[in-house]
Amino acid sequence: MTGRYRIAATGPFPRPEALVKATRDLDRGRIRPEEAEAAYAEAEREVARVETELGLDARTGGHLRWPDLFRPFTLGWTGVRAGPLTRFFETNTFYRQPILEAPPSGGRAGLAGWVPRGSRALAILPGPYTFAALADVRYRPTEPGGPTVDVAAALAADLEGLGGERPERILFHEPMLVVDPPREAWPSVLEAYRRLAAACAGAASSVWTYFGDAGPLLEELASLPVGAVGFDLLYSDLRPGATVRGKAVGLGVLDPSTTIPEAPGELARLVRAAEAALRPTELWLGPNPPLDLLPFDAATAKLRTLPALREELGR
Repeated sequence: MTGRYRIAATGPFPRPEALVKATRDLDRGRIRPEEAEAAYAEAEREVARVETELGLDARTGGHLRWPDLFRPFTLGWTGVRAGPLTRFFETNTFYRQPILEAPPSGGRAGLAGWVPRGSRALAILPGPYTFAALADVRYRPTEPGGPTVDVAAALAADLEGLGGERPERILFHEPMLVVDPPREAWPSVLEAYRRLAAACAGAASSVWTYFGDAGPLLEELASLPVGAVGFDLLYSDLRPGATVRGKAVGLGVLDPSTTIPEAPGELARLVRAAEAALRPTELWLGPNPPLDLLPFDAATAKLRTLPALREELGR
């Protein structure tokens, strides 16, 4: 592959302990809102320092103000509200389950203030299939494609509402595509991403999968109208002869289920094998699932493996 390997955090950062304490104190009335805001600002500066120091090719800003992957939308969309706390797959993190009472309507509150802006900005959003699959859907869809397409339309409205403030890169988290593949419902997934394609115009869009084997779905994933597709390298069997037909590829190489750092040399062997099989136009390396499954210090220690891995691959 020509060009250099690119590295980035592919999910939200965990909140530093000082910010965790500040948000708890705010909830209990021990500090004023402006003190909590100062804690958020300091934590965001710390994330920016880490991302800059490590030379990451895209910057998330941490997404520290997101209580979970769906909250900006359960707060800002019509037709949806936040439901009960629900375990996020088989992890020790939780989210408020979206309850869809009608086709959601985006654009009212929008994403302004929730996503990073500026050079190298990377926004991390829920993919429409995963959003719809994890939601409690209480309305009868009338449009072909059902809730997946309805969610995509609302996401597109929010992205269009950003106008010139749109991030340079947009990454859609889609673990459900590999955990519970849509199979005969694939046309609805394809239509959903067609709806999003226009809203992502001018930004590099990608789909990131994890918690399951993406190998059997390579052809379908390659058909999505996005610039890159990402796979969990620990789960995925990327057999020789697999192809993504000219797309960029993301490989999840950091395992947030353990604090033990990965060995760059061993990761380089796995990455080279995947690269030989897929022959991508560009290769992005990052965590598998989000690193917010770990404490802040452990997560940043994991990220320090990425520049070492890139150096190993360049030899």
